[in-house]
Amino acid sequence: MSPIRGRTATAARAPFVILVVTLLAGGLISLLLLNAAVNQDSFQLNKLEKETTGYTDEQQQLQQEVDQYGAPGTLERKARELGMVPGGNPAFLGPDGSVLGTPDRATAAPKPRPTTSSVTVAPPAGTAPPNPPTTPPGR
Repeated sequence: MSPIRGRTATAARAPFVILVVTLLAGGLISLLLLNAAVNQDSFQLNKLEKETTGYTDEQQQLQQEVDQYGAPGTLERKARELGMVPGGNPAFLGPDGSVLGTPDRATAAPKPRPTTSSVTVAPPAGTAPPNPPTTPPGR
C-alpha cells in the first residue's frame, strides 16, 4: 500500500461524513421546528376549548332564561299584566270546514272593589313629622 492511496480513501470519505452530519443536523432541526409548531397548535387548541366551554355555559344559561319565560305561570302573569283574560271554550274547524263545538266569549273576572280603611301612612324618610295639635296649657 502506498501512502497516496490511504489519503485518497480518507479524502473520499470526507464528503460522505459531511453529508451524513448535514442530514442528521437537518433532521434534528426539522424535528425541533415540527415540535414547536405542534406545541403552538396545542396552546391554541387549549384556548379554543376554554372559549367553547364559556360559550356552552352562556348558551345553557340563556336557554334556562328562555325556559323560564315560557313557563305557564310566567306566561299567565305577563298576559294578565297586559290585560289579557283566559279564553272560554274554543270551537274547532273540521276538515270539511264545519264548526265543531260552541265557542264562548272570553270574559274578565270582575275587578275587586277598592276598600277604604283607616290605615295611617308613615311620611317618607327624610321628612319632618307633622306638627301635633297644640292645646292651651291648663286645659
